Amino acid sequence: MPDELLRPTIVPGPSPSARPWRLLPMGYIAVFGGVLPITWLSFVNSRRLGVSGGRRWLIVAVGVVGLGAEIAVAGWLQIGVGDGALLAQLTPVRVIAALCFLAQMRLQLPMERAFQLRGGEHAKRFGAGTLVLVGFLVVTEIVVMLVAGS
Repeated sequence: MPDELLRPTIVPGPSPSARPWRLLPMGYIAVFGGVLPITWLSFVNSRRLGVSGGRRWLIVAVGVVGLGAEIAVAGWLQIGVGDGALLAQLTPVRVIAALCFLAQMRLQLPMERAFQLRGGEHAKRFGAGTLVLVGFLVVTEIVVMLVAGS
């Protein structure tokens, strides 16, 4: 009878069809791209890591709340701010995106650690994520400025 105490806690899992990305480099996407691209990448990465469905939808909820906060803060900063103060508007929005990323990263961290302890190799690049970053960046800025300006 094998001793329960000697049984390993991290067992080899099924090999994922697509390798997950490293979590920390995704922070650059959050800062430069905003809440929408990091939410999409976190959602896809959480599937690759094998995060539970509840936590995956919590990642989406954090993204939706972050997008609402971005719009609210951009609208609040639009009041009484003249032209040429774009940096004053973008800095708080990027801080909100970084905070959302930290929350989303925290939700993926246990499975990321298990993936690393199993000896899994991460994917090298984001690939389509770079295109999504540029697309979502443009869409996010347009939406935020349209909603905040009205």
